[in-house]
Amino acid sequence: MSTASHASKRSDARRNREAILAAAREMFAESGVVAMYEVARRAGVGQATLYRNFPDRDALVAALAVERIEALERISAEHAGEPDAFFVLLRAMVDSAARFHGLAECAQRSADVASELEPLHQRLRAVIKRSLRDAKSAGLVRRDLTVDDVLLVLTMLEGALSRVTDAAGRAAAASRVLALALGGLTAQT
Repeated sequence: MSTASHASKRSDARRNREAILAAAREMFAESGVVAMYEVARRAGVGQATLYRNFPDRDALVAALAVERIEALERISAEHAGEPDAFFVLLRAMVDSAARFHGLAECAQRSADVASELEPLHQRLRAVIKRSLRDAKSAGLVRRDLTVDDVLLVLTMLEGALSRVTDAAGRAAAASRVLALALGGLTAQT
């Protein structure tokens, strides 16, 4: 096989993988449910291509979770040192949870995925911890606020989102949860 032909196949494989992930993202954003056959159909790939990239739904969910954490890490890095970096990160986490509602639930359903994602959870905790430390130093949040408190807000958000069936309702619920949470997280003067 020529080098050009090999590069073309790699390029096709990358495009197929991205199409699969894009289709799964859309499905989570629409309904919070991802059926593998529907992902393949929306991505415009065959079942064999889908399963070559993601052997099962757990692998697909794990890949999407990695994307979410990497996006949050990028946001955190982009806003590092800014006084409101914690709030930017919190809003990004809430927005992501609302857009991809169901992803966390899918990840928790499988013990294999949950254990595979534990390093991601630790990366998320580290990102929150850095921005929280800076927000505390600036006097923008309660002194007793912990990473676990922030994660509790996200858990409460997931509960609120589970009661809503459409994207507009999820966005409204996420906005309200965030507004209520900010009242409890910010420093009282």
